[in-house]
Amino acid sequence: MNGPVTPASAPWGGLVAALREVILTMRPRADAELIERACEVAARCHQGQMRRSGDPYITHPVAVARILARLDDVDEVDDQTLCAAILHDAVEDTPYTLAALRRDFGTGIATMVAEHMALDRLGRRPGRKVTQVMATIRSADTRVVAVKMADRLHNMQTLQFLPQAKQLRKAREVLDTFLPVAQQLHMNTVRSELQTLAFAALIRNQSLRPPRRRVIVALDIERSTSRPDPVKAELRTMLYELFDAALRSAGVSARRRDRFIDRGDGLLALIDPADQALLFNLVIPVFSQLLTSYNASLSHPGGRDRQLRVRAVMHMGNVHDDDNGCYGEALDIAFRLLDAPASRGRSKRHRAPSWSLSPATSTTRSRLTAPTESATQPPAASSPHRSPATSTKAGSTFP
Repeated sequence: MNGPVTPASAPWGGLVAALREVILTMRPRADAELIERACEVAARCHQGQMRRSGDPYITHPVAVARILARLDDVDEVDDQTLCAAILHDAVEDTPYTLAALRRDFGTGIATMVAEHMALDRLGRRPGRKVTQVMATIRSADTRVVAVKMADRLHNMQTLQFLPQAKQLRKAREVLDTFLPVAQQLHMNTVRSELQTLAFAALIRNQSLRPPRRRVIVALDIERSTSRPDPVKAELRTMLYELFDAALRSAGVSARRRDRFIDRGDGLLALIDPADQALLFNLVIPVFSQLLTSYNASLSHPGGRDRQLRVRAVMHMGNVHDDDNGCYGEALDIAFRLLDAPASRGRSKRHRAPSWSLSPATSTTRSRLTAPTESATQPPAASSPHRSPATSTKAGSTFP
């Protein structure tokens, strides 16, 4: 790596030297002159600005670039990505303009910085939904998303300097949005550290309320995002009604469960663990029957878009609460299982509803779907797995 050496006497010189060393080791073909020029421009732009930690602001964008340079599991990191990381706050937080950035570093880097700013604005928009944020992120340049991931990781590393409410909000954003994106981009190192820091922040800032043991039931409507908004709203309402009816028919009253939590394309139910056997023996079979009846009632062919197919996960664990809602590792496990490729693959392979049990985690993962052409089709093969702590119907199928 050749190019001018930043003076060590500069308040940010040590960080740039550390970045240079990482690039020398990890990315020897990098354009050192371009990257160090980005550091110099960013340092001039952020001169006099400080972070809440008391460090010069330039320490943040250089640290973000260093995180990216150290990643050996992300193919998207190139010279433009590192420069965009260094300059990602220069236009938004200083007088430096996008036109000046385009003049100094070219259209590619300027476009990446502009897209990063757009992601930031979306994240701060009042009333935003996680599904909207996720859809926007998935459509963005993966290099820009990688910069955003590293940006959030460094912010999480210095989270303790923020007010408590902001710490909790950012930790929840990590669990809701950043972890799934990191998994999608195969940024395993970043994902692992983000998860550790988010849980640490939630635990550090949690109230003194003791955790509650709950059966966690997460339900997602299949193909919901591809349908018109009125249809999605109708399906969500029907999902709530049918699952609530199944619970009531099994004797699981509202006093023995929390209020349903909206998941955008589904719902989350937290239920007293004393009712776990009822969930296996009665609630899930009744829910499957209600789905069958609902789908059979739809007129054809217009009702095909309103067919209700549901993926489900059941998991037992401790749920923590604070003034902003519930959180905890058990919930994160349930959501990961719901989005796991094996769960989605099962949905594509089987037409009949099935409920399978993983004895290693005492977690069930399922696709509940009513047959759309024949209510008498043969059921899928039962799972051979059983858990002594759960009902013997855990591996059954529900025609």
